[in-house]
This record gives sequence, structure tokens and C-alpha cells, in this order.
Amino acid sequence: MPRPVVTALTRAVAQSGTRRALPDARTAVDVLNSQLATGYRIQRPSDDPGGFTQARTLGRVQDRLAQYGRSLDAATLWTDRTQAELDGLSDLFADARDLGLRAANGVLDTESLADEVESLREEVIARLNAKSGDEHLFAGNATDTAPVHADGTLAPGDFSGQRRREVAPGVTVTLNATDALHIGGVPATDRLQALADAIRSGDADALAAALDGANAGIDHYARLGGQSGAVSRTLAHARDAVETQDVLIGERRASIEEIDLTEVLGELQRRQTGLEAALRASAATVQMSLLDYLQ
Repeated sequence: MPRPVVTALTRAVAQSGTRRALPDARTAVDVLNSQLATGYRIQRPSDDPGGFTQARTLGRVQDRLAQYGRSLDAATLWTDRTQAELDGLSDLFADARDLGLRAANGVLDTESLADEVESLREEVIARLNAKSGDEHLFAGNATDTAPVHADGTLAPGDFSGQRRREVAPGVTVTLNATDALHIGGVPATDRLQALADAIRSGDADALAAALDGANAGIDHYARLGGQSGAVSRTLAHARDAVETQDVLIGERRASIEEIDLTEVLGELQRRQTGLEAALRASAATVQMSLLDYLQ
């Protein structure tokens, strides 16, 4: 039969070990429950200093990609609106050319035809003053200024500036059409006014020259529209690249800081079983100590 002093000492040592193990077991279970609640393995730098640093770095890259995404959204909105306006301008000049051809072919009501051309000119003015949001499309970098007055004359200022934007890593594009206000060096509105005046005058030579100007307008805006379409395609490719990179980085970041649900559930079950065993051992040790005391 063990000596009482030795038995008590042995039980005291066991009880001390159990007391030390219980807080660690509870902490481990609490950590796993927190991971299940948040979905994250790393919740503070001390959880995994290296992983925390990596995740933060990847997060900054994702923030940068999100900024590119916003730039692409704004740029796409701009180029889509620009292309629509340029296509519309080309169509207006085609309509004006058709009216001029009718006058050249001997339509008698030339005043009515000239009025229609001037009505088209008003639409051209509106399109040249078109905006994307609060910014004028065809004003270069002076986007807060309407480039064409209501009477069709050009506003003073430099409207030839290029709006260049970085929309993806290493991808910079020019968003605006820098020569939309002029056709062959002549203000676009003057081209149509010349056509209206030629129709009214009945001057065959003036009408022929004005028709050449209308044809030049059709080609000019079709060319600018094609350039804008090319920019739109570049933006689409850039968006694909940015989104692909964001997915890859997101997956890498998730592999570092997010939990493996199956793994955490298994570990939690194991830890809870260990905690329950430690609690039972602690209770048994306390009970034995009480018996020793009573003896």
C-alpha cells in the first residue's frame, strides 16, 4: 500500500499538470471556434507573422487592381459614349450630304432643304458638346467647358489635349478624340453652314465643294469612331487581364489566411475531446485530493 505522503505528492503533481493543461486546451478550442465564426485562420499578426505579412501584401495588390477596375469602368463609359457620338456625327453628315445631292439634282424647294441642313447643324452642335457625366467629351483636357457656342462658333481655348489614363499595369490609353471639332482644318459646323448656304444660292460650284466637305465629314467621324472602337477593345482586354489577376491573387490570399473548413472541424473535435478528458481528469484529481484529506 503506497505511503500517504507519496500518494498525495503524486496526486498533487498530476493536479498541477492538469491545471496547466486546461487553459491551453480552452484557448485552442476558443481559437478554433473563432476561426469557424470568421472563416479566417489568421486574425492577428501573432497567429502567423509570415502569413499575415503575405496576406497584407496581396491585399494591397488587390486594392490596386480594384482601383484599375474603377478606372476601367470610367474609361469604358467614356469611350462608349464617345463612339456613339462619333457614329451619330457621321450619320448627320451623311444626311446632310443626301440633302445636298437632292439640291444638286434639281429639287425646287431649296430653302426647305437648306433649313433641314441647318437643323442637322444644330444636332451636330449638341453632339460636339456631349458629356460623359459632367465632362465634355470633345474639349480635350478642358472638360468643364462646352467647346461649341450655341451659334456654332468654337469657344476660345485649347481643346486638343489628350486624356491619357493608365487602366492596367503597363496599359495607358488616350480616351478622347482630339480632332472632333474640325474636319480638314475647318470647324465642323462651318462645313454644314457652307452646305446650307450653297443650297440656297444655287451655285453649282459652291454646292459641289460643300458636298465634298460633307463627304469629308462622313469619313472623318467614321475614322475617329474606328479609333474609339480600338480603344474600347484595348479596355476590354485590359479588364480581362485585371480580373484574371485579381482572381489568382484572391485565391492565393485565401489559401494563406482563410481556413480549411474540414480541417478546422476535425481539429476542433479533437481539441474538444481533449478538453473534456482534461476536465474529467481534473475533477477526478480534486476528488482524490479530498479523499486524501479526509483520510
